[in-house]
Order: sequence, then C-alpha cells, then structure tokens
Amino acid sequence: MSRMCDVCGKGVMSGNKVSKSYNHTRRTWRPNLHSVKATLPNGSVRTLKVCSGCLSANFIEKKVRVPKTETPANN
Repeated sequence: MSRMCDVCGKGVMSGNKVSKSYNHTRRTWRPNLHSVKATLPNGSVRTLKVCSGCLSANFIEKKVRVPKTETPANN
C-alpha cells in the first residue's frame, strides 16, 4: 500500500527532527490521504487515495450517494 496521492503524486518526505540540544534524528512526514470513490473522466468509478489538498481544491469529482428529499413538515 503506497502512501502517495493518486492525483498530484504527493508522497512521504523525510528529514531531521532537531531537539532543543540540537540533536538530529531521522523522521518522516506523511501526506494526509483519504480513500475516496471518484468518477473518472471516462465515466467509471474507482477508489482513489487523494490528499486533503486535492480534495479541497476539487481536483476530483466524488461519487456520492444522493440522499432522498425530505417532505416539508406542515406547521
């Protein structure tokens, strides 16, 4: 299971954690990925791993279940 966005290709970054005493230890930063069912341009539906930045920028069209319309209450 890869930790990479299927839309923009954002992946794991690595670097150093620096303590107050300036000790360096290796660490990783992982992207904020979500599994989303999306409609592809050819009309098929597929589950993609998408980062939160691509979701908020509306780079994909989510396949969502449309809720039933509620009847207004008579008051």
